[in-house]
Amino acid sequence: MSLAFLILAHRSPAQVEQLFWSLHHRDDCFVLHFDRRAPAALHALGEQLAARHPNVRLLPARRIVWGGPAMVDVQIAAMEAALAADARWTHFLNLTGQDFPLQRREAMMARLPARRSYLSWFDPFATEAPWRNARERVDRLHLPWPWLQALLGLPGIGHRLKTLFGWRNRLPAVPVWRRRPPDFFRIYGGANHVVLAREAAAYLSSDPAARRIRRWLRHSAHADELVFQSVLLNSPLAASLENTSLREIDFPAHAPHPRIFTSADLPRLTGSPALIARKFDPAADARVLETLQSRLA
Repeated sequence: MSLAFLILAHRSPAQVEQLFWSLHHRDDCFVLHFDRRAPAALHALGEQLAARHPNVRLLPARRIVWGGPAMVDVQIAAMEAALAADARWTHFLNLTGQDFPLQRREAMMARLPARRSYLSWFDPFATEAPWRNARERVDRLHLPWPWLQALLGLPGIGHRLKTLFGWRNRLPAVPVWRRRPPDFFRIYGGANHVVLAREAAAYLSSDPAARRIRRWLRHSAHADELVFQSVLLNSPLAASLENTSLREIDFPAHAPHPRIFTSADLPRLTGSPALIARKFDPAADARVLETLQSRLA
């Protein structure tokens, strides 16, 4: 049995390297993607790791627009690369450069039955759902083009365009027009943190029904928080899913980002049954990562 890991990152080469070595095992498969705008040192690290380790695949660098479909595209490409590279792994785990494992490899594998997948989900349109703008996310046809994002970031003209089209504090979308709800699948939302059985990764990447759902959701806002849930819960694999991401995350209600863990959180982290925690920043507290690293030795 072995595992497949995807590491997505756009900054902090030293932190990404620490994460890689905390996970690395020669029998596992690793796929790396570093944003095109990432520091040169991060891209050099990826090339070095791919050149020296036959179990590492480096995806071509793409520019990831926040909230856009490229985040899903890269993760699907990573699944395809891992499936083609190694026939042994049973589960695919997606990580960011600010994640860190809480369990040793053997403990991870012991927690993962061969055909079971783990991801969080909810009905985004329910009154108790954590999203306040679910309809806005899926009914509007969003325009996550890199050139448009660059234009909107220009001083003066960018602010005027956002005001004119109502795009302030939101992703750009076709004004006024709304899409009809899909009639061939039910929409689910959740976090973009998954542990997928190999069968689920293969279904997501290649099944025609999965591709059809992915196409419909492509122009939704933050499609990475919709696609995995909507595809798999509308698939024959739905009964093999568990509603947990196996992550330790502190995400305050309606906050834009998870809270950064520090050494004060070590009792919570060391006592957690989760496989992975996020997020960490050595600039805020490097000792918490050193302590967690020592537990994996």
